[in-house]
Amino acid sequence: MGKPWYKRWQVWLGVIVVLGILGKILPDPPDDKKAEVFKSDTEVKAPAEKTEIKEEPKKKEEPKKVIPLSQDTVLEKFKVEPSVEPYLGGTFTFVGNRTDTADYYSLADTEQFRNASIIFKDGQIARLKLIPIEGQDVNKLFEAFGITDEPRKLRGAAGFYEVALIPIYWSQNIEKYPYEQD
Repeated sequence: MGKPWYKRWQVWLGVIVVLGILGKILPDPPDDKKAEVFKSDTEVKAPAEKTEIKEEPKKKEEPKKVIPLSQDTVLEKFKVEPSVEPYLGGTFTFVGNRTDTADYYSLADTEQFRNASIIFKDGQIARLKLIPIEGQDVNKLFEAFGITDEPRKLRGAAGFYEVALIPIYWSQNIEKYPYEQD
């Protein structure tokens, strides 16, 4: 009779491999700020004493509708990195060998961000990726491009943040950029 199942090294190796794969594909845990906001929203407040003071009804403020900037507007507002050639109608290869064409630009460094790249599909922002300069509010940087989606911090990528308005253009989905083709 052989060893019991829990004493076989193959079983433990399998468990370690499965845990490693799960660690790669599961999302990062939430930031502390998000956890604090969630905690404060869920706290139960004690009922206030009844008072006879009438408050004026509050006017509902209409939220600002922010729309992502068009390609022409972005290129007018932000300087393109002169040392990196833009790829107009460049071919992107995605996971699963799917391909698509889009415009790829590297933006020049500013006082707010550096190493920014932007992809446009049909004149609209498909993806924006950048590294904020220390002390800059990441959400405000993306709002300058008309993007209100929550930026993702890329793991192991030197402080890069990105938002993909067209989901296939997330960095983890792109196997080859136009500058890597041939």
